[in-house]
Amino acid sequence: MGVIVAATTGPSAFWYLTRGTGVVTLILLTLSVALGVADVRRVVTEAVPRFVFDAVHRNASLLAVVFVFVHIVTSLLDGFAPIRLLDVVIPFGSAYRPLWLGFGALAFDLLIAVALTSVFRRRLGYRAWRSTHWLAYASWPVAVVHGLGTGSDAKASWMLVLTGACVIVVVTAVVARATDGWPDHVGARVTALVASAAVPVGLLVWLPSGPLAAGWAKRAGTPGSLLAASARAGGVRSTSASATPPPSAGAGSSTGNSFTAQVSGSVSQGETDDGRVVVHILLTVTGEKLNALHILIEGHPLGGGGVEMTRGEVTLGTGPEPHLYRGGVTALNGTDIEARVSNATGGSLALSARLQIDPESETVTGTLNAAPGVG
Repeated sequence: MGVIVAATTGPSAFWYLTRGTGVVTLILLTLSVALGVADVRRVVTEAVPRFVFDAVHRNASLLAVVFVFVHIVTSLLDGFAPIRLLDVVIPFGSAYRPLWLGFGALAFDLLIAVALTSVFRRRLGYRAWRSTHWLAYASWPVAVVHGLGTGSDAKASWMLVLTGACVIVVVTAVVARATDGWPDHVGARVTALVASAAVPVGLLVWLPSGPLAAGWAKRAGTPGSLLAASARAGGVRSTSASATPPPSAGAGSSTGNSFTAQVSGSVSQGETDDGRVVVHILLTVTGEKLNALHILIEGHPLGGGGVEMTRGEVTLGTGPEPHLYRGGVTALNGTDIEARVSNATGGSLALSARLQIDPESETVTGTLNAAPGVG
C-alpha cells in the first residue's frame, strides 16, 4: 500500500479541469450513444419532430469530441502523471496505469474514426460510414472502464451514482431497440440483450476488487515514484515564533514540555464508506515523558494516491495515558505537519513534525519539535 499525505493546497487547476471534462464527456457520450442505439426514427412523435432528435444526437456527439480533446490537453498540461502525447493515441504503452489509460486512448481513437468518417461521409458511402459509426457505441463501455480505472473520483458516491445512471440509460436504450420488432433477426437481438446485461454485471463484479478496493492506485500501475512523491517532501515550516530550533543529530533534549526529539512508528490507511481516505500515523517520541503521538488525517483522495485534508486530529501523551493532550492539525505541507494541542488544565503546545514515510514498509521516522502554545 502506498500511503501518502499530500499538501492541503491540493492539485493544480489542470487536474480539476481534467476531472470535470472527463465527467462531462461521459454524460455527453452516454446521451449520444443512447439516442443512436434507440434509433431516433423510432421515437419521433408529432409533438417532437425527427429533426429535433437528430440535432440533439449530433450536437451531443460533437460536444463529446470537444470535451474529450480538452480532457486530454489538461491531462498533458497537468504534468503530475508521466503521460506522453504518444500515449493519447497509442493504447497500453504508458508508464502511468498503462491498461486503464490505454482504454481511454482506445476510446479516443474510436471517436476520432467516427468523426473523420462523418466528415467524408459522401465519399465513403452510407454503408461504410454506418459500419464505422457503430464504433461510437463500442467506445462507450471502453470509456466507462477507463474513467473508473484512472479517475480519482471513482470511489466517490456521486461518481458511482452518475456512472450507474449512465449504464442504466444505455442498457435501457439497447433493450428498447432489441425488443422492438421481435422476433425478426432474433440472433442479433439476443446478442444485444446479452451484451447489455454483461456490462452492469461485469462492473458489479470488478469494482469491489478493483477501484473500490484499498491500494488500487498501486495495483492499477501508478509508478512508485508518484506513490512516494509526498514522502520525499521538504523541510518543516514553523508557524510559531517561539518554536524551538532545528534538532541536532542524536537524542532529543527537553525542558519541561518544550523539547526536540526523534520519532518513529508506523502509518496505516483506510477508507470511509463515502470514499474518503483516513491516514493514521502512530509515533513513539524518543527520550521524552510525552512519548506517544497519534496523528489522524482524513480527506479526499488525489490523483496519484495523495490526500487533500479535510480533518486532522492529534493526541499526545504517555503509554498509559495517550490522550493527555488533544488538538488538531493546523498546517500540512507534504509530510511536514504542524498542530496545536492542549490538556485538561488549559496548557497548550505547538507541535511541528518533520516526517519521512516509507510507503513500502509503512514505517515513519523523523523529528518532533514541541513548544509552549501562545494565547
